[in-house]
Amino acid sequence: MRGLVCTALTVGLVAAVAPVRADDGKAARAIVDKAIKAHGGADVLKKYPGSVSAFKGTITTMGLEIPMTGEISIDGATKLKVAIRIEAGGQTLQIVNVVNGDKGWTKVGDAVTELDADAVKEAGENLHGGWVASLAPLADGKGYTLATTGEHEVGAKKAVGVKVSAKGKRDVDLYFDKDTGMLVKSAHTVKDEGSGQEVLEETTYVEFKEFAGLKQAVKTSTKRDGKPYIEAEVSDVQLSEKLDDGVFVKP
Repeated sequence: MRGLVCTALTVGLVAAVAPVRADDGKAARAIVDKAIKAHGGADVLKKYPGSVSAFKGTITTMGLEIPMTGEISIDGATKLKVAIRIEAGGQTLQIVNVVNGDKGWTKVGDAVTELDADAVKEAGENLHGGWVASLAPLADGKGYTLATTGEHEVGAKKAVGVKVSAKGKRDVDLYFDKDTGMLVKSAHTVKDEGSGQEVLEETTYVEFKEFAGLKQAVKTSTKRDGKPYIEAEVSDVQLSEKLDDGVFVKP
């Protein structure tokens, strides 16, 4: 589920990295190419940068596990709309978040707040993480540097890791099933809304289904700083070559 994934993917590892060796870059590219093929192929990934996903799940915050339902619309690397309904304390709360390039808004109930520059930048980082995890921008590889991170255990699966770097953006770590090539986890750093601190956010992809020839995650589990954060299940995905610009206007 690209849209949800772009709200919660992160890896908080800060280190001095030596220049990527040519042979390592080729090895990382081979891993990504295998994954792209496993997910449906480069042509279909590039054809559908837009998607609308309906989901249900829970979000854990302040020690509470809160049920939610919603819809996520995403178009490429710069446009996102998340409309959520939360049930808490016997009340229903409607929340809409929109990011459109260098602008963004949050609507809670009837109150709309324009995001400041820092909040838009952070939302853009989250959107970047989700876009990279969709594999779509890696289909041609322009503007991205790939490096292997070795073998890993993701649940009961053996995985191979690739670090994805882009100028001006935080790195995103991707983990692929060693046998099938399917994405099993992605991670990057995010700024926690409550504490304001950068934390490690990891999303595990539990189940995939095929939509219009593209395999999309329909069950995901996200942790922040090693703690449960979001559990989500997608009921439907509508892929699009381009979503209407009116989707991403001020709510």
